Amino acid sequence: MTQAWLSVIMPVFNGGTTLGAALSSLVGQCDGLEIIAIDQGSTDGSRQILEEAQDRLPIRIIDNPDGSSWTENTNIGLREAHAPLITMLHQDDIWLPGRAALLRDISTQHQEVDIWVHGADLIDAQGKTVGQMCPPFGNVQCVVSSEEALSHLIVQNTLALPAVMFRRNAALRKGGLDEELWYTADWDLWLNLAQNGLAWDPTRASAFRIHGTSLTITGSRDLQSFKRQLEIPLDRHLAHLPDRLATRARKRAEAANALNVCLAGLHHRNLRGVASALRAFFLLGPFEWRDFFTSTQIVNRLVPRLKLGLKRGI
Repeated sequence: MTQAWLSVIMPVFNGGTTLGAALSSLVGQCDGLEIIAIDQGSTDGSRQILEEAQDRLPIRIIDNPDGSSWTENTNIGLREAHAPLITMLHQDDIWLPGRAALLRDISTQHQEVDIWVHGADLIDAQGKTVGQMCPPFGNVQCVVSSEEALSHLIVQNTLALPAVMFRRNAALRKGGLDEELWYTADWDLWLNLAQNGLAWDPTRASAFRIHGTSLTITGSRDLQSFKRQLEIPLDRHLAHLPDRLATRARKRAEAANALNVCLAGLHHRNLRGVASALRAFFLLGPFEWRDFFTSTQIVNRLVPRLKLGLKRGI
């Protein structure tokens, strides 16, 4: 059997509503791939969906009924993977046609980095495209320097999880995902892997689903815990930027974190973070506002969620 070049890691827990669509999006794109599904004791038929998909997809199922988080399950998949390259697909996200070919092309063209990234669509619960999620790295395929990549990504994670591929060995050297980070573990890993730059392609080749039961929504009820999750990547990775960039990046990142806490609070009808967000934003000053909006991609991230909230009557 030919060695797989790409392992697709899928942590699964009671994802029956969307898991079938996620798996179907892989059909026809599995030449040289292995799919590792780690099932955390699902009780809604998710494991049966995985078993039935084995007839058409190269899926290996690992049971982890005592697991406690998507990060733990992902790390299991990372250790068990056979391929040198890794991508993650959660049970509610999908690949778009041609993604595997794009990943193979960009990894062949740009072998000097440890992480490859492309654009992504945002979809609603029904799978309708409602927006996009793309970092501000331009409109052509290129290698982004570590300074440029970190200057933007430390302010806001604008990489959709299903839009990233990385080297397995590099991720293992970094310790994999930090299982204490229930919200920002992927962001923390991207910042680790981008320290020698990243390869970027603007093609939107996957879709990230936004809905009311996402981890962002359910986990952010505890605003203090949510705030700390946002602070940890900044505390860990700011030192990887030279001093001439670090000061500005910290101000923008702290403003972005304040804004994210504010938005989470507003969603849960808590006004505590509004004053802090406004203060942090205005302290940036008008000369920083453009870079702030560019790095955070706040309009592209927020407008689709507002539309969905209005549709639900929130």
